[in-house]
Parts: sequence; structure tokens; C-alpha cells
Amino acid sequence: MGAWGTGIFDDDTTCDVRGDFIDYLEEGKSVELATQIILEEYLGKYNIDDDLEVLSLVYIGLSAIQLDKKCLQEQVRKNAIELIKRGADLELWEEAGEDDYEERKRVLSEFKQKLLNVK
Repeated sequence: MGAWGTGIFDDDTTCDVRGDFIDYLEEGKSVELATQIILEEYLGKYNIDDDLEVLSLVYIGLSAIQLDKKCLQEQVRKNAIELIKRGADLELWEEAGEDDYEERKRVLSEFKQKLLNVK
């Protein structure tokens, strides 16, 4: 996975999730089916025990694009919040240096608040 910044969509995984989700919707698939396809693809490719940081990015990207499109599913929201709370994504940022790590932590904290405030 490549990253070029600390923003929500500043890495390959979340960009791929966003692009795929939008493509599926444009093909006429429902939000539910688009989500199911994306999760099956990533859950089939990655192991929750060994690749938690990648799966965290999947849920963060999926929740962000759903929030943007005003179609946020409750289970996606809950999973993203839980993964952010666990710091699953931050493990990738420990090697990037303290400034980037702290900035990513801030970005995720702000995003988590947005998700918590969704009614």
C-alpha cells in the first residue's frame, strides 16, 4: 500500500475502495450490493488477524464515501468507529515519523467524531 499524505483518501486502499464503490453505484448496483462486493473482495484477500490495518482502511474508506454520498450504512459506520478506536490504521504510520503519525491520529479522530455524530 502506498500513501502520500495523512488524509482519509491519501492511500491506495481507500482510493480503490472509493473508486470501486462509485463505479458500482454508477453501474446501477444498490448501496448494499456495492458494499457487499467490496467487503467480500477485501475479506477474501486479507486476514483480519494479520492484515487488520488494511481492513481498517477498507472500512474507513467505505464509511467516508458512504458518508459523502449520504448513504452511510450503520454496520459500516460501527466497524469504522471501532477500528479507529483500536488504532488499527495507526500501526502503518509508526514508521512515517512522529509528525505524520500525530497528524494521521488527528485526522482519524476528527473523522471518528463525524461518524459518531451521524444520526
